[in-house]
Amino acid sequence: MMTLEQLTQAVDAAFGVAAESENLRHSITIPEEGVRICVNTYTSPNGSGFEVVGTLNMGWHTVRIVRQQGPEAYRERPAPSPESLLKECQKARAARYEAEASVYDLADAETKIASSNPVVQAEGAAQKTAVLARRLAIKAEIPKPQ
Repeated sequence: MMTLEQLTQAVDAAFGVAAESENLRHSITIPEEGVRICVNTYTSPNGSGFEVVGTLNMGWHTVRIVRQQGPEAYRERPAPSPESLLKECQKARAARYEAEASVYDLADAETKIASSNPVVQAEGAAQKTAVLARRLAIKAEIPKPQ
């Protein structure tokens, strides 16, 4: 998967090419990477310009970077910081853990394992294995950003 730094570099490179180009309508999609970079022109009452938009679909979050040249500075959107992206990742994981494999399910499994009844202990062991497997699957579905 493309990193945030690589996406930023690709947007910067496309911006440099677009600034020197006569034909400003371009689009590149890299499906297996979840990346799209496109150049869009605009005309507004304030004047005309263009923007280079880079998107990176991470599955759980889509990063969007925009560099623009022209009178509409509000279109500009810098890359998020790695720290803010990591916080988004942690929030997304926490929500999925709570919904699908909560700490309460894990505590319940541990309580059953501590029982003196072998049948209840076996239920607890199976429950714990299932909860941990689901948590590992969630970690794989929501990987930490690079």
